Amino acid sequence: MDRVLRRRIPECVRTLLTDTAPEEVQWSDWREPEPEPITKDGISLPARGGSDLFITPAGEKDSGSGSVASSVKTCGLCLSKPSCYTCPRCNMPYCGLSCYQSPRHSACSEEFYKECVTQELKFQGTSEKEGRNKMQDILLRLRHSADVAGGMDCVLKDLLEESGGKVTGQDAQVLELLSRLAEIQASKEERSEEIEEILHRLQQIEGGLGNAENEEDEEDLTLKLSGLNIDALTEEELWSLLPSNHKEQFKELIKGRVIGELVPLWSPWWEKHEQDTKGLIEELELEEHHYQKKMFKMSKSTVTGSKSTAPPISAKILPLQTISANPSPLVQFNLINTLYAYTFSLCLFNGDISEPEQLQEFCQAVLVISECLGCGRVFHSVPEALEAGVMTLSAEGYADREDADATTRAVQAVAHILTGESREDPTGYTLAALSQLQAALGKAKALIPKEEKEWRHKCFLAIKKCGFFQSWVKGNPVVVRRIAGLTWSEYCRRSEERVGLEKEKEKGRRKMLIEEIK
Repeated sequence: MDRVLRRRIPECVRTLLTDTAPEEVQWSDWREPEPEPITKDGISLPARGGSDLFITPAGEKDSGSGSVASSVKTCGLCLSKPSCYTCPRCNMPYCGLSCYQSPRHSACSEEFYKECVTQELKFQGTSEKEGRNKMQDILLRLRHSADVAGGMDCVLKDLLEESGGKVTGQDAQVLELLSRLAEIQASKEERSEEIEEILHRLQQIEGGLGNAENEEDEEDLTLKLSGLNIDALTEEELWSLLPSNHKEQFKELIKGRVIGELVPLWSPWWEKHEQDTKGLIEELELEEHHYQKKMFKMSKSTVTGSKSTAPPISAKILPLQTISANPSPLVQFNLINTLYAYTFSLCLFNGDISEPEQLQEFCQAVLVISECLGCGRVFHSVPEALEAGVMTLSAEGYADREDADATTRAVQAVAHILTGESREDPTGYTLAALSQLQAALGKAKALIPKEEKEWRHKCFLAIKKCGFFQSWVKGNPVVVRRIAGLTWSEYCRRSEERVGLEKEKEKGRRKMLIEEIK
């Protein structure tokens, strides 16, 4: 090669032409692209092989630039929490449901709920109307098919044979009536008499089906109870044997207080007096003459009618002198308070305390109502003794609001007992009542566990007081006769007050009371 030409070739070209060895790759200069971070549940996680050392919230990734931080707005209602939503009506940013429903935002929220309710009502009305129209079309098609096939029975048989069901004559009759009713409604003809007849026949068919179901339930109940000792079953076991419809009927009877009519009302034995009660009542010491007339009318009405038999009088009544030589004159008023609790409690249980549970509840009621027996209170007059019983009834919840006259009837019952069956035997009813009460308390005390010492002690003291009252009554027939008249007077006074209150209430109902609003 010419030397001159060689000098003219540039150095870079000469190297390229003369160096034929492969060029080594410089791996130190190679850089892989940075992996993108992964965001999960609002937290930015560093990518695998990334340079991030710590986990930071996604919102704080670009906090340096301020682009994300500036986009997060505070709730425009509570002004404390960051906003998560925006109201589509007023474009107000808010954080949650509580702020959306707040009074400051009530204009939008109430309008929103109003629109939701309106749309739902429109949808329901449309769906119900569409449902009625579809049912009417189905019934009309069934009627047309029945006319072609030769009757509704044939159509039902064809339909149910495909599904494997059974068809009855009542099913065909019901569909026949319903399809005819749909046809009348579709034609918009005035056929009110025919419509009423169709509805009446449908009600008759429905009643027949209900009776058939009831008969089946009765048969099932008879099979369940056959061979069972009902007396040995508890209330829970008997209740479990009843069918569901019987349980519902029983609950309805209790709610409507109709069940009381199924149980015969007990007729107290103390209302039975001899025919000459007129003379007996007229001889009682009364303060006002009109009380005598009212008592005569009342006693005359209680002569007739079958009454229960008075309980037997105890044969172990001790003479009063052996118990107390000089008894307190206040014993008569304590006796009235005791008899008031006895008569009310016995009527409360409809005269039946034969079961142990009823017996214990009866004795408990007597000791609660009679403060003389329960806590040893002493009374000083007939009105005080009776009023204490009335007040205790209200305070302890024994008074029935549906029967407001029960407290007054108990006063009348005390007067009946103190009056006696006849003039020759003025103390017989009082002794019979005290004997029954004493025997009931003795039986209840025997049923009380020994651990309940307080309750047993109360029964013991009440038994002793009943025994003392019997001795006192047997030794003071004249005083018993006198307090009988005072009790009748108190009963008539309370009856008059009751009638007066009822009249005032009736007047108040008739008047329209208008109060001026300032």
